[in-house]
Formats: sequence, structure tokens, C-alpha cells
Amino acid sequence: MFNLLKKLWRDRRGNALIIAGASLPLIIGSAGLASDTVQWALWKRQLQRAADSAALAGVYAEAQGKAVSNCDNYTSATYVKPVGWDVKTNNKAWPTTTCTVQNPPTSGSYTADNYAVKVNLSVQQTLPFSGMFVSAAPTITAAATATLVDSGQFCLVALNNTSSPGITVGGSSSANLGCGAISNSTSSTSSVDPNGASYTFNATPVASVGGMPSSINGATDLQPYHVAEPDPFASKYPTSIPSGMNCTNFQSHTVNNNGNGNGGGNGNGNTSGPITLTPGCYSGFNPSGGGTYTMQPGTYYLNNTDFSPGGGVTITGTGVTIILTGTNPGSVNLDGNETIQLSAPTSGTYSKMLFIQSSAASLNNLNKFNGTSSSSFDGAMYFPTGQVQLNGTTGAMTKCAMVVGWTIDISGNANLQNDTTGCTANETVSAKVVRLVE
Repeated sequence: MFNLLKKLWRDRRGNALIIAGASLPLIIGSAGLASDTVQWALWKRQLQRAADSAALAGVYAEAQGKAVSNCDNYTSATYVKPVGWDVKTNNKAWPTTTCTVQNPPTSGSYTADNYAVKVNLSVQQTLPFSGMFVSAAPTITAAATATLVDSGQFCLVALNNTSSPGITVGGSSSANLGCGAISNSTSSTSSVDPNGASYTFNATPVASVGGMPSSINGATDLQPYHVAEPDPFASKYPTSIPSGMNCTNFQSHTVNNNGNGNGGGNGNGNTSGPITLTPGCYSGFNPSGGGTYTMQPGTYYLNNTDFSPGGGVTITGTGVTIILTGTNPGSVNLDGNETIQLSAPTSGTYSKMLFIQSSAASLNNLNKFNGTSSSSFDGAMYFPTGQVQLNGTTGAMTKCAMVVGWTIDISGNANLQNDTTGCTANETVSAKVVRLVE
């Protein structure tokens, strides 16, 4: 017996099989753990994609003024609460996925950002190998935060949010913005609507909430299906006449350079020299007859009356804000026979605001800027319910202006923000795009 054991001890046959058998649990375990690792990474990536997509959906809803409070009610496609809808339907997440949303986030760098949406997702998933040895499935988590961030500058904003075009460009117009233009129109094809082939529309970028043509002459950066640009001046400036201010006729607010009362009438013939206009409220505003008028710095309220100087009139002013207000606010009408040289104040309540038309004005009322190369507007022109028409030889007249209107029609030679040299009240607003930030 002893000799047999010694013989077996010295026998080397079958060693590989023994070693392989002893190593087999390690090989199987390693392969199982590797498989679990790959599966975990895949599930993690899927859950993270769902969190990212849901956070983006939440910010888009916020940008449209729809409250985002939680992940419930995801069975409805109304997008009242789009976060849960996106997780459960668009991303086909597991039925047992737990979803919470914070708007704004309760921690991190965006706690004061009302547009920021943070989505937290978690789910328990049993791994194919290690699940055989543990009693509870591990929890996979993912989180994402998205918000609106600035991207570029706009100086032309059409607020029209219907299916009709917001910005129209046509004829032989030549617009050189040197900044961006955006239309909030939801039209699927013509949110920005170019007509003809002779126009040039140089703007960077040209953005639209809806669709637009695949090419626009002069524009190299087209961004259809953009986030709507918020009204940059909504509720920021009061447009009613201050309490206690009396509105009188235009002539009682004027004095000539000799101090002779109202300047001898309306300035016809300009026999008494330039007429000085003082700030206040005007119930009629009719500079005419080829006179020269200087507007003193301050705010001019035009109560139910247009800004429509007569032919041949010259009007100049520095630090001026003109507010079209009243129960039936008037419009701007420049037919190209006037010389208008105005700049907005650079401080105070109406800083950088040159024209403000009350939102009580009729929808799509016409505001016509048909100027000459000798005219200049320096400041923001705000017509929240009005059509702004830029035509004629506006050229340098609008190079310092930011234009915000319900709709904007460019049919002449408009040169917006191309060169701000010499401008004192030029302004732009930041473009907003949705981005994942955390």
C-alpha cells in the first residue's frame, strides 16, 4: 500500500485537469462579474440617457410657461408635466423606475435658476450572475440638470407666437445685422419668411421657434426649432401716464430759442429759430412745416397720438424716451421725408429705451420706419403688439437700434447693428438655448 501511494505521488499525469478543475470557479466567477459589469454599465447608460432627456424636456416646458412640478401624470401627452412622460414613454424606462424632479434644484449651482430642472432616477435591477448570491437587487441611480443658457446675441426679435410668419424679408432689401434675429412664430415652414431672390439678410444666427427655409440669402447659421425668446421688456417698463400728469397739446410744450412762448405756432417756416420740446404728456403731437425741433432729455408720453412728423421736419434729441400710450395708443409713421436723430438715455428708469408702445395698441398695428441716411436712432424700439416695417433707405438710421416687435417686415435697406461705432444706447439680448449643465 505504501509503495502504491509513493507511485501515485510521483505520477504527473492528469495535473492539468486537476489545476483546471481547481481554477474553474475562478474562471466562471470572473466571467460572471465581467458580464455583470457590462450589464450594469448598459443599464446605467440607459438610465442616464432617460434622466438627460427628461431634464431637457422639463426645461422646454418651462420655457413655454408650463409648470414642472413632479413626474406624475405621465400617461398624458399634453406636456403639462413632461418629465415623467419622457421617462416612461419616450425612453421606455423600467416600470419600477422611481422619478423625482426639482425645479429649481435644491442643491448645486442652479438653486436660484427658475428655468433649471433636475431629474433624479433610480431603479433596482437584478444582475444575471451576482443576483444568484445576493438577496437584494442593487439600485442604479442617475441624475441630470438642464437649464437655459446664453448663446449669442439678438438685436431683432419678433414676438409673434402664432403660425403666421414673424420675420419677413423681401424685395431688394439688404440687412446687415451684425448680430442675431429670432422669430417666435410656430409656423412649420415660414417662421422666418424670405420672399424673392434679390434680398440679403446677414444675421448670426437666424433662429426660429418653428421651421424656416433651408437657405436664406446672406445667413450662414440657421437655427430652426429654437427655444422661444422671452419678451426682453415684458412688465419691465410701465407704459401708462404717470399719476397726476396732465396731457396737453403739442404747442403748449414748446419754446423757441428766443424764449417766445410756443415758438410762434407749429414751426411753419421756422421763422423764430429751432423749437425746443420739453418732456411731458402730449395729447397731440404735430411737428410739421419743415421746422427744426430739439427734444430736451426726458420722457415723452404720446397719449392716443402718433409719432408722425410732417414732411421736411428735423427732430433731434439726446437722452429721449418716447412712449406711445393711452386707451388707443398711436404708432410711428416715418415716410422718408423727415430727418430724425434721437438717442435714448443711458441711465434711469428707461435706460436704453427709445420707443415704447403700450401693449394696449391694436395687434399688428403698423409702425413704419422709412428713413434717410441722415437719420439715426440709438436705443431699443419696443412694439410688443405692433408690426415694425423697415424699408426705404433706413441704412445707418437703425445701426444703433435693437428692434422688438410683434412682427418685423424688412423690405428696404435696413442696416441693423452692423457697426455700433458712436452709439451710446445700443443694446442686444442674449439668445437662450437648452443645455445639460450638471
